[in-house]
Amino acid sequence: MSEDLPKTPATEAPRKLSYISTPVLATAVILSMVLLAGALWVWYELGPEIRAQVTWLQAATLLFFVIFMIGVMLAVGYSHVWAADGEVVIRNGPVMRRFRTEQIAGLRLRKGDPWAYLLVKDPEGEGVRRRAVLAIQSVEGEGAQKKVLELRSWLKANGASSEGVRRD
Repeated sequence: MSEDLPKTPATEAPRKLSYISTPVLATAVILSMVLLAGALWVWYELGPEIRAQVTWLQAATLLFFVIFMIGVMLAVGYSHVWAADGEVVIRNGPVMRRFRTEQIAGLRLRKGDPWAYLLVKDPEGEGVRRRAVLAIQSVEGEGAQKKVLELRSWLKANGASSEGVRRD
């Protein structure tokens, strides 16, 4: 798996795991509210004379971009990882990926990494491909370490192995 964190304690792994990153979600919600409030404030400060000159197409375009930016922030904020029934599902923003435990070589959160990485066996060779797990952020400190240990324990209990994988 990885030597960067303490080894997973020998405890029984839970049947299901589900994680989100609370700091990232809180940041996304707060920034979305700031963006919306700022857009409304600027619209109000334009004054009635200038607002009257804005066409419906221009207003719709601005509204579209504000909604799009809020959507992107919230999508990243709602990043999630699930582990159940021999499968790990990672949702990073709008992208969702599924991996069977047999495909997984480990989970890594090194010192200095912004988030955890799922190490997926490369079907083309002996190495691994890293897949970001935005639901486990290093900014969470001890909480992130706990999530990594629990998910590693679940992976090991459900058949994930780094056997035959070359470590670089």
